[in-house]
Formats: sequence, C-alpha cells, structure tokens
Amino acid sequence: MLEASQPWSLFGFDIRRGLHYFRAGWQDFLWGDASVVLGAIDEVVAAHQASGEVRYFRAGKVVETPENPGDVAARAVVLPDELALCKTLPVPVAAEADLASMLALEVTSSSPFPKADTCYGWLTAERRTNDILVQLVISSKSAVMAFIAANMERQDSGAYEVWAQAAGRMVMLSGFGETPRLQRNRRRLRRMAMIVAYCLLAVMLLIALAAGTKYLELRNVRATQQQVEQSASDAVALRTALASSRSMIAEVNGLLAAHPSPRRELQRLSALLDDDTWLGLAEIQGSAIKIEGESRDASAVMQKLLDQPAYARVEAPVAIRKVGSGLEHFVLKLTLADAEDRQ
Repeated sequence: MLEASQPWSLFGFDIRRGLHYFRAGWQDFLWGDASVVLGAIDEVVAAHQASGEVRYFRAGKVVETPENPGDVAARAVVLPDELALCKTLPVPVAAEADLASMLALEVTSSSPFPKADTCYGWLTAERRTNDILVQLVISSKSAVMAFIAANMERQDSGAYEVWAQAAGRMVMLSGFGETPRLQRNRRRLRRMAMIVAYCLLAVMLLIALAAGTKYLELRNVRATQQQVEQSASDAVALRTALASSRSMIAEVNGLLAAHPSPRRELQRLSALLDDDTWLGLAEIQGSAIKIEGESRDASAVMQKLLDQPAYARVEAPVAIRKVGSGLEHFVLKLTLADAEDRQ
C-alpha cells in the first residue's frame, strides 16, 4: 500500500527507483549469465588456462572445439587461483537496482590493492527468496599484466579478456580486452532486434492486409445482404398484394356465386323461350329466380326449363290458368344448379 509516512513507497519498493529496477531487470535478461539472448548472440571465446590448455566457452559455458580454432576472434586469459580473491556476497532483492554501485563500494572497502591497481568482476550466483548471492572476484591489474606478459604472446592489456574461476564458474574482470567482443555482441543484438522488428512489422502488415481484405469482403456481404433484404422486402410486399388480390377475387367470386348476374340469367331465359312466350316479371334473388308471364303452352315452357341443366329445380307455386287472350298465365320459381351444388 501507499503509506502517508512514505509517499513514494509501494509494496515496500521505492517507486522513484522504478526506472532502475526496470533497467536492472532488462540488463539481466539480455546479458545475465542465464540469459537465453546472450546464448544466442555471444561468440565463442578461446580461454587460455594457466596450465597452457585452451578451452572454448560461449556465454560462460564450455563448448566443443570449433572446426577452425584460428578463426576465433575473442581470446581470454584465465587467472590462477592465487591471483584472484573470490568473495560471495548476499545482497537483498530490494537493492538489486543498485547492485553495481554496492559492489563498487564493496571492492573499495575490501580490496587489498591500491584503488588505481584494483580490477574486479562479478556475476549472480544464485537467486533466493529474500536475497541474491553475488560472486565477486578482485585482482591486481599489475599482477594480471605480469601474468599475461609471462604466459602469452601479446602483452598489451587489450589483447585478451581476463577471467577468473570462482565456485566453478567463469567471472570476467572488466577493464581489459572484453570491449570488442561486447561491442560485437551489441551489434548482433541490434541486428537481431531489427530482424524481429521487421518480422513483427511483416506480421502486422499481413494481419492488417487480411483484416482489410475481410473488411472489404464484409462490406460486399453487407451490400449483398441489403440488396437481398430489399428484394425480399419487395417480394414480401408483392406476396402480400397477391394474397390480398386473391382474397378479393375469392370474395368477388363468392359474391358472384351468391348473386348471379341478372343480365346473364335474362339472356339465358331469352334464348330458351320462343316468340310465343313473353315475360311480364323476372325477379332474381341470389340463386332463386321468379318469373311470371304468358305463353300458348305454359306446360311446354315449364318442361323446357326442367330439361335445362342450368336449373336444379323448377316449381310452379301458382297453377297455370287461361287468360282472356287465349294464352296461359304461369308463375315459375327456378333454382340455379350451381347454388344447389354448393348447398
């Protein structure tokens, strides 16, 4: 928690030192002894032992002898145990960001050599829950140079890196010939970072291209969907209009069936009756037709109507009678055949 008495303390860490923590973590990730990145970019180093044996290391680990040992550019001298003062220091985890400064102070206070003649190196030996074990190696520059002059071909301080073995691991002492190799490592790291950035950019471009293509496809699909929806809407409207028209036609047909056309029925009667028959009344109510008139032979008229398939029934509600003109007066009730079938 952020306490009022310590306004810059968060969970026990000084947040003002956040950049230092980040830098220390990043440094350990790139250049730490267990770094995967260092194992990928570091080059092989030919380490000359005090016994005269040459062993080859890469990222602090022993590797097989290369096919062309003469092509190995980096060379190191491994100091004998009597020239290296080794010390294991427990450092609190919270002080990791200031580890380099702490070790510099420790070297100043613990070195038996003059400050100008002191060289040292260190590495993280073990990480524990509450602290970090640091392996510190201190030596004398003049003693190192004397050892190089006595055992190596070249005697300048920049020709060889200087290593010392402590607790089974190689610790590099700074201030000698390690700079060219470290610079080459940084160049390789930059090239690797550029390749990774290029790959990420290419992947992002591919993703963006795929996303753009899918977006265009989506736009086309949406446009097609809108056209289909519009066509479907028109089709639904046409279907609704067709259903309405069919309903109207069925209603009209029903009305026509329930109420036959007077003109058609009168035309039929006119065609059936001859010139000796005339009608004085024709009353049409739905499928029922009532006619009243006179004829020379009313029975023949009734029989002719009975023989007509258009009429299901022909009835005479009133008896046929003679009138003064010598004609027969008749009243007939007709029932249309299609109305009879519907019943």
